[in-house]
Amino acid sequence: MAGLDPDDAAFAARVARLDPDALVRVREGRLWASLPIGALAARESAGELPDAVYRAGDLSEGRIEPRPDADWRGRLPAGRWETIEAVPAADITAMDRQAAEALRQRRGQGIGDRRLRDVLLDHVALRVQHEGREYPVEFRLVVAVMRMRFVGDDPVRVLRAGRRVGLAATYGAVWERERGLPLL
Repeated sequence: MAGLDPDDAAFAARVARLDPDALVRVREGRLWASLPIGALAARESAGELPDAVYRAGDLSEGRIEPRPDADWRGRLPAGRWETIEAVPAADITAMDRQAAEALRQRRGQGIGDRRLRDVLLDHVALRVQHEGREYPVEFRLVVAVMRMRFVGDDPVRVLRAGRRVGLAATYGAVWERERGLPLL
């Protein structure tokens, strides 16, 4: 894609597969995307996209058309990213696989598929203790890190930045949505 680094285009394409109208924000050399499952995805930009807001579908098709900054809603995780735990990548992959199997088994058993999916996304997949505080990691972060194909062979790190929790894998990170603010 002319003008767009292939790694940045791949990031945008993964976001666009989930929602072509999802927004991608470029800020200080990092790509951010608001995912339709209520999580933020982030990765270092491999290219030189100007700091701006873009539509994922446009970027995935090689169109670099900035949108108004006001289109981006929500705040990015502020402050230093601190690792508070490391989880083997195989454990994260297994959680995702087990949840997919559970959804397949329960499909059509009286609970709406969308409702069941939403309950699963809100489920706390991990509870991490660090410095006397518990950090719940919702399953939506496991889904996000897997759907964005960020998991490699390296352990997946549980992060915190202020009060926010995230997961960082080999190829990028995902963060929980900020409570009380919609991500569009």
